[in-house]
Amino acid sequence: MKSNNIPSDEDFARASAALSRRSRGLSQVSERILNLFRKSDDIYEFFIMDCSDTSFRASVFFRWNLQIKEANDSGLSARIINAVYAELESVGRGARSAIKVEFEFDSHENVELNYEGDYFLRLR
Repeated sequence: MKSNNIPSDEDFARASAALSRRSRGLSQVSERILNLFRKSDDIYEFFIMDCSDTSFRASVFFRWNLQIKEANDSGLSARIINAVYAELESVGRGARSAIKVEFEFDSHENVELNYEGDYFLRLR
């Protein structure tokens, strides 16, 4: 009988494999979105996280607060949303009709002012 609750090496390996499966393709999606929109200075930073196999949270950061409204008015936000869905589908995470993405638009300016520039604190 096991007298302690310390996970074994096998437990850690199973947990690591499960995390890898759950986040499969998301680093490629993030890289592709940044490549598409950062080079023209449209966005400053982008993060995508899995909530489940078919549910995601995408955080788009512009450099300045003012750019959030400008992106919405110009259609840039809609182009980013469409690109995220297309990239998720391209890495095998599902068609737009089969997945859910919660989008959040913010700015680096806000992260600097309210989170000491720490994206980890901002995204918690």
